[in-house]
Amino acid sequence: MNEIPQLSNFKVFPKHTGVWEGSWTILNADFQETQRFTAVLTQKIEDNQWKQTNLQTYANGKSEAQNFVGHVVGEGQVQVESSDFPFSNYKTLATEVGDNLIVFQVWEKATGILRAVETINLVSENRRIRTTQSLTEEGKLRGVMVILEQKNRFDS
Repeated sequence: MNEIPQLSNFKVFPKHTGVWEGSWTILNADFQETQRFTAVLTQKIEDNQWKQTNLQTYANGKSEAQNFVGHVVGEGQVQVESSDFPFSNYKTLATEVGDNLIVFQVWEKATGILRAVETINLVSENRRIRTTQSLTEEGKLRGVMVILEQKNRFDS
């Protein structure tokens, strides 16, 4: 019987646990800024699952939260799901690459069409850069998101 790999033994995911704070900038297909906000992400490994909460805060004071749970599906691979709209419409596979990179592929559940590709590059123990390419149903660029995050130094 195949034993499920333990997420805590993965090469990259455990380096991303903790509380991360950052600025998010969203650009349209013409690279014009359409949105900017800050977010605090809490990421942890619990019962061999990836648990993540994003709390986004906008300039007008509005805030919203999203919750994600990831299940190990193979060595270095986690399937991430959310019951929160619009993420509930997507299937996401996160794959470790090398020592510091995670690549996310996001498909629309109903059609199987690839809608986004995201990379999270851990550039130091407490800093990471994330970039996301969002795609239309036709596979054309819809927009780009750039996220600069720093790990909360008080988090252990």
